[in-house]
Amino acid sequence: MDRRLHHKLSTAKEYEEEGKFLHAIQIYHSLISEYPDHIEAYVNLADLYQLNGKKNSAEKVLKQILAEQPDNSEIKLYLSQFFMQNKEWVKALDLLSGISSKDPFVSYLNGYCQFKLCNYEKARLFFLSFITSDEEPELVYEAYYLLVKTEYELNQFENSLKYAKKAEVMYNNHWELYLIIAKNYFCLGMFTHACDSISKAIKLKNEESVLYEWAGKINMKLDNFVKARIYFQKHIELKEKTTSGDYTFLAEACMKSGKLNEALDFYDTAIKMDPKNFSALKGKEHTNKLLTNNLASDA
Repeated sequence: MDRRLHHKLSTAKEYEEEGKFLHAIQIYHSLISEYPDHIEAYVNLADLYQLNGKKNSAEKVLKQILAEQPDNSEIKLYLSQFFMQNKEWVKALDLLSGISSKDPFVSYLNGYCQFKLCNYEKARLFFLSFITSDEEPELVYEAYYLLVKTEYELNQFENSLKYAKKAEVMYNNHWELYLIIAKNYFCLGMFTHACDSISKAIKLKNEESVLYEWAGKINMKLDNFVKARIYFQKHIELKEKTTSGDYTFLAEACMKSGKLNEALDFYDTAIKMDPKNFSALKGKEHTNKLLTNNLASDA
């Protein structure tokens, strides 16, 4: 590397570390003018802009070097990941389509973008292509994990569980994996297995509201209505913004565990939040009948 270029790059990095971003930006612009074919200055400048919340400026810099070297796959790959960081999945895919599909990492990135766009069939194909390449061992497990989610979204619950066993090698402390496993078992009607998995997830992340929602649903299927009520209450306590459906679940658990007055209160709350909540309206009507019957039998 040219000694002058190396010195200026080092100086710019020192300024970055000292928090003197304007000085660093000036040096990078100077380097781009002086060495227009040198990628590092563009990339460093784009990173610096991104770090300081100037996303448009970062994109402009990266597009500038791409215009200078339109066939450079390294630049396309970097810019595509920049778009991914900013959740611009379509832009990332457009760039990735211009890079050789023989690169396994490109298959992984394509799969990730397709997954984010809910194109699950395409995502599955790209992830499987990446996995069979036997490259990037750590990313392979991440691809398995994403396949777990992908197959679940495609209602291929047994396939999802198959990939979950692969992903678990690296993700055995990841609460969301066990949540998806529980949801798969739930959809397959294997409620005891679902209960075991959701319990593992709660042990890993005991302040995550969605876990208690699913624990409640699973225990309802197992006729453990008291446990279900406790889980639904915990779900509501932890959830930032509750819905009419949340209170409907809790009301049903109360009703089935014999807490009829509490059930009515929660059905009323659900109906106030959504007057058209048919499940809550029907549940309230049924609970009122049960209370009436109880009063009649006591008399």
